[in-house]
Amino acid sequence: MKTTNAGNTLEHCDEAIRQTFLEILEQDEDFWDFRNENTKELSHGYHSYPAMMIPQVARNLMRIILNSQPNIKSVFDPFMGSGTTLVEGILHGLDSFGTDVNPLARLLGKVKTTPLDPNDLSVVAEQFISSLSNDEFSYKNGDLVLENPEFKNIDYWFKPYVIDYLQMIKHNIKKIQNDDIKLFFWAVFSEVVRYVSNTRNSEFKLYRMDEEKLADWNPNVFDVFIRFLNRNMEMNRQFYELYHEQNPINKPAVKIFNLNAMNLEGIDDNSFDLLITSPPYGDSRTTVAYGQFSRLSLQWLDFHEIGEDESLVKDINKIDSLLLGGKVDKELKNSLASETLERIIESIAIADEKRAKEVLQFYIDLDQALKEIARVMKPNSYQCWVVGNRTVKKIKIPTHQIIIELFQKYGVRHVLTFERNIPNKKMPKENSPTNKAGEKVTTMNGEVIFILRKEG
Repeated sequence: MKTTNAGNTLEHCDEAIRQTFLEILEQDEDFWDFRNENTKELSHGYHSYPAMMIPQVARNLMRIILNSQPNIKSVFDPFMGSGTTLVEGILHGLDSFGTDVNPLARLLGKVKTTPLDPNDLSVVAEQFISSLSNDEFSYKNGDLVLENPEFKNIDYWFKPYVIDYLQMIKHNIKKIQNDDIKLFFWAVFSEVVRYVSNTRNSEFKLYRMDEEKLADWNPNVFDVFIRFLNRNMEMNRQFYELYHEQNPINKPAVKIFNLNAMNLEGIDDNSFDLLITSPPYGDSRTTVAYGQFSRLSLQWLDFHEIGEDESLVKDINKIDSLLLGGKVDKELKNSLASETLERIIESIAIADEKRAKEVLQFYIDLDQALKEIARVMKPNSYQCWVVGNRTVKKIKIPTHQIIIELFQKYGVRHVLTFERNIPNKKMPKENSPTNKAGEKVTTMNGEVIFILRKEG
């Protein structure tokens, strides 16, 4: 049991953090918008990914909390995505840990947190480009035999010549000896796969270009690869210099787990000092389809080459179903400790009972994740959550409030809540909840940031 003095000290820490955030907002109410900031700097810009938390948000949350709690040594993101929190963590000298069930997310997390010596990278890049030129010469002269990957509808998503050129690139990446540099090239390759495919690159879900646009779509695959490679090499150079400037002696650790946030088995109780995360907005089917976004890249990648178990290949098409709300129980009953959620589900059910069950399943799964998160966080550790509140059947769902209420039974208390606009985030601002032409409602124009603390 905490003593009165200890309790007062913790209340004082909470109040100090509250006052710091409130003073920032009083001085500049748009501080957290980062409207004119470069959100693709350093290794953050290596690869597109759905609904990424912008680095400035994670960076400033980290900075403020560390100023108040300088003894923090580790940061954890249970919904890691492409690794924004982990990159900012190591730049702040923190051991950084993340979990994600998506193999592409884990690849990107590894690559983005590994600063490479720019000189070593340049040497490999020069050799690689020279080897590509030789392959292209052999290809045009009919001397190169290619073993193209076999997956369903490959010819639907890629033009024949694109398939051949991607295979040439893949063939040459496999020759790279340095494992970290090889992973760097695989990340570039993944981005190129999406770009040169027949998909609509402006969307995260898998939609093919219309026939008119497709007829004019003839990307120069090698040029695209070299352009992306050079871009990422320059970002790596900046990242490498800053990383070593920030960590001149001790280098922070990075560990990425192939775990679902609903089951963090293998992570000990009371492991982490700080949490910074941005959870999914809802189930992947009706919000952000992380699995669909990743599918083409993962079908082209050899899993053993990116440090993944080959047995996971069978799950490529199942990623979205593994995420929160991915599988809906037909007999759902709301037994969660959230009055806000209960009220929301009842309102949605009046309009559409099926949708109400889908929404409820997401929060049932989220509640299980919150239980696990509370378990692995240290007593009196702070948590920073960045949440988008979605709209379903014209009903706004205050996910931030639901999380706060659900966390109470796990001994996690609320410290502070405030809002930010999302001018740069690639997310739909409107959708059509009724599928009637012209009838749309706002989905998300802002995010809610809230701070919690696990009681000791």
